Amino acid sequence: MKNLLASIIILLIFDTSFAQKSENELLKNYDFYVEKNIEMGKWNKKFYLKNGLVVIYESYWKNELRSRTEFKYDQFGNVEREINTFDINEGKVNDTSNFKLEYNDSLLISKEFNFGVTEKYSDFNEQGKAQKITRIDSSKFTLLPYKELIEYDKNGNIIKTTELSSYEDLDGKTITETATTYYKYNDRNNVIEIHREFEPKQEFPIHMTGGPAKYEFEYFRYKYNKNGLWTKKYKTVNGKEYLIAKRKYK
Repeated sequence: MKNLLASIIILLIFDTSFAQKSENELLKNYDFYVEKNIEMGKWNKKFYLKNGLVVIYESYWKNELRSRTEFKYDQFGNVEREINTFDINEGKVNDTSNFKLEYNDSLLISKEFNFGVTEKYSDFNEQGKAQKITRIDSSKFTLLPYKELIEYDKNGNIIKTTELSSYEDLDGKTITETATTYYKYNDRNNVIEIHREFEPKQEFPIHMTGGPAKYEFEYFRYKYNKNGLWTKKYKTVNGKEYLIAKRKYK
């Protein structure tokens, strides 16, 4: 379970980085950046960089270090190892997760995580970037089958995700659910619109434990520094705009 929780971090961090591939070049000028997610209260995230890639991730609650994770990359710039080096409950630790990467020449065609998740990459563009990812979860922590399809544009931005899952209702009947999310971007490759659909249909907003509610439509705008990296992120839902995140680069 410990490796599962640690490895979930990589899915969260690097899903986000996929959607902002162009940031890598801009981040080469910095040693780290700190992101304050206002929607999440007192939580802060610190990302240490090397050649524009995240090599250490730290999470803080009210300026108290809660966790630290290091990332090791292969020759193609893909994460092959994740090491959780600090946990607030255990202190210094050394929990390592290795990822099995399979290539066709220099093209990454599959990635296998320790906890039962496998990603298959296909439909490569001229830059050798996969425009479609199939993620299959067969872990023992998942009671019923789960599959996710991820589609990208030519810039490496996620434009559509389709999650296929099953669960049992209160009567013990198995329900199959399809959750589809669409993304739109500005010319800086930052997401400016999210549109969600569910089958069977669900009522919005969807309230999440430990996180912000999900709305059918969400819109975003940004303020940027002189180097083109965003420093403030705003979200609009139901006609109201909120400041949801800030970044500082050093």
